[in-house]
Parts: sequence; structure tokens; C-alpha cells
Amino acid sequence: MDKFSSSNIQSDIKKALAEKAIEIPSEIQAKTIPVLLTHEGDFIGRSATGTGKTYAYGAPLLSRIDADSGKVQAVVLVPTRELCEQVGKELTFLSKYMPNLKTESIYGGVSLKTQIHDLSNGTHVIVATPGRLMDLVQRNVVHLETLKYVVFDEADEMLFKGFQTDIDKILATANRSYATWLFSATMPDKVNEIINKYLHKDLIKVMIGKAETPNKGIQHQLIELAAEQKLDALLQYLKKYSNEKCIIFCRTKSGVQKLYKQLSANKFSCGAIHGDLPQGLRNKVMDQFRAGSISTLIATDVASRGVDIDNVSVVFQYHMPDTKESYTHRSGRTSRAGKTGISLTFIFPEEREKWDAIKKDLDLTFKTLPVPSQKDQLVGKAMVWAGKIAKSKPVGDKLDAATRQEFKDQLKHLSKDELLEKLLATYLREQQG
Repeated sequence: MDKFSSSNIQSDIKKALAEKAIEIPSEIQAKTIPVLLTHEGDFIGRSATGTGKTYAYGAPLLSRIDADSGKVQAVVLVPTRELCEQVGKELTFLSKYMPNLKTESIYGGVSLKTQIHDLSNGTHVIVATPGRLMDLVQRNVVHLETLKYVVFDEADEMLFKGFQTDIDKILATANRSYATWLFSATMPDKVNEIINKYLHKDLIKVMIGKAETPNKGIQHQLIELAAEQKLDALLQYLKKYSNEKCIIFCRTKSGVQKLYKQLSANKFSCGAIHGDLPQGLRNKVMDQFRAGSISTLIATDVASRGVDIDNVSVVFQYHMPDTKESYTHRSGRTSRAGKTGISLTFIFPEEREKWDAIKKDLDLTFKTLPVPSQKDQLVGKAMVWAGKIAKSKPVGDKLDAATRQEFKDQLKHLSKDELLEKLLATYLREQQG
């Protein structure tokens, strides 16, 4: 398949793609779509994060839905709420000119009553997290025996997040007649166990690239430094990429919150998401990041599977990832859809042995960056400080008019350049003690 326009996908889907000038399929799309348009059995697709797997299964899936039937015909399972929303939006886009076809996104953190009501109106495709799907099955809202297709998107992450029991229940459904399509960026042992146990029906596989390899367009960088140097180094790099969209990954929720407070105190435009944040607030932060009203997103690994944002230039792995899979999915937030990006990982000297093991498994080339010199760190701090001054609000009525005038009289003989030089000199003296 060389072009979407020459494929056998439904004509209304071609129309939606053409509207956005999406013409040339990615490798996973080109090799998968022709198979899934006609294949009646099980399927496995693997390719790196950001290579277009949603369209690879979404276009043929929607092409095969009978919109005249009022029954649920397909379920797409995803590991996170953010990815659930994202996949739902992409399927809705693909079916934009198919008015009789209805999709619904179902996940925790929002009203179950509302979701049950939405599903009662002739839904054809459900995008859901495993826990919420099983809840709906147990309530007799969703009937698996009516399904023709079950798609597991990011199957590896669902297993890492503890959905093994729910997945077993879904795949072990008595007299399973539906086809199972499993997509993932990595294929760890747990995924292979699921495949060997359940996927046997005329199984076809499409594997793109090495199992753990991130996108080719990513520049992989590493910096080893002491704990007390970490924040200053991050501030310096954020200043360097101040006009770019960046994502910073932390290992824990408390780490996200701490860094958010530190960056906010330094007047950086940022937002934070983690598992304990209410869904409405998580959605608000993500909308702000997409719109560009905040340029930096701080997140736990919950976002490495749910953030499909255009033009993320830099990923900072502020806390070293625990596994090669985690590194792959974090770094995959940049360099999406054929673009380039940077993944910069911070490590401590005591983490070197564990990092070398991850690096060896990934078989990637990393550029090691030097720790910023004291001079560079001082200059970086000065730039951040200048930015804080530029963004500071006027004092308002905190000083009376006479005091304000007296202060201005002390400085009014200075030119603009002289005043700026003296501000910088005062700051540098204070920093150097």
C-alpha cells in the first residue's frame, strides 16, 4: 500500500484523511491495513511508539463496522485514561464522514451513570481501559458475545499496570468468536505469554524494527551529575529550549509535585499530571499543553502512553527510567510521525551500573553531555532570574507614592543599559557570596 487514497479502506475514511493531507502511510500502516481489511483471525502488530499504530488498526476496523447494526461490534482496550481519550478522538476523526457510526470512550474517574447512558444509544466501537470495561461487562452493559473485534493497544503497558486478571477474563470468554488484534511498541515476556496462551486463530504478525528500539529520529543524550546539580542543570536546558514543547518525566507523584513547585517558583510555564490528579484537572492540563498555553509538562509514566502531542521537541528523563520499556515509551513522546527530537536522561553516579544495563539492552548510541561548569550554571541562573524579573507583576499599592518616587530618584540618573548592567552585577555578587 503506497497511498491511503489507493487502498481499500472505506471511502469516507479516505475523505477524512485527505482533508488533513494525510496521504503516505507509515511502514506499520502500509503493512498492516491491507491485512486487517480482510483477515478474519488474530493479529499482532509491533512498531515503535509514534509510528501511527492507531490508524494502522483504526482505518481497517472502522471500514469493517456495520453501521446499520445497533450492537457493539468492537472494543479497543488501552492502559490509561489519556490514551483512551486520544484513541477515541482519532477514531472519531477517521469516522468523521460516517454519521451513522458511533464510538464512545469509557474510562474511570468520570460518571459511570453517564457512560452507561451514552452506551445505550447504539454504540458500535468502545474505547476503554480494562478495569472499566470489566465493570461494564459485570453490569451487563457490554456483552462480549456480540463483539467481532477486540483490539489491545499498548498491550505491554496494560500488563505492567496490573491488568493481567482483566485481560485473562476478556480473552478467556467462553466460545470466543471475535478476532483479537494486539498492538504494542515492545514485546516483553508477559506479552508473549498472553500471545502463546490466547492468540491462535490464523495468527498473522507484522513486526517493524527491533522489539525495544525507539524512533529513529530521536537524539539520545545522557548527563551524569550530582543531586545538588540536577535542578540547576534542568533549568539551564529548559532556558535553552524555552521556545519548544518539552515533557519532563519523574518516577513518582511526589517527584512531579516537587518539581512543579520548583519550576513554577522560577517562573516557568508548566503543568503537571499524575495518577492522583482528578480527571477533570488532568484533562485541563493536557488541553493547555496541546494549545501551547503551557510549554512544559511534568509527568509520571502515566503520560508516556497517553500523550500524543504534535511537536514535542525534548523529553527530559529527570528521574532515570526503571526499565528499557519505560525508556522507549518516554522517549517516544518526541520524534513522532517522522519528526526529530531529543531525549535527555539525567543519572546519578550511583545509578551508572543500572543505567549501563538498560543502555546495553536498548543497543542505542548516547551522546554524553558534560556537567555544566560553575560559570555556565551561574549564567544559566542569571538568565532564569532575568526571566523571573521580566514576568514579575508590578508592586501595586504595596508602597506609598512617596517611597516609590524616592526609589526611582536613586536610579533615574542611570541609562537603561547602565541599570541592566548594575542589576546583573548585583545578582552575580550575591550568588558568589
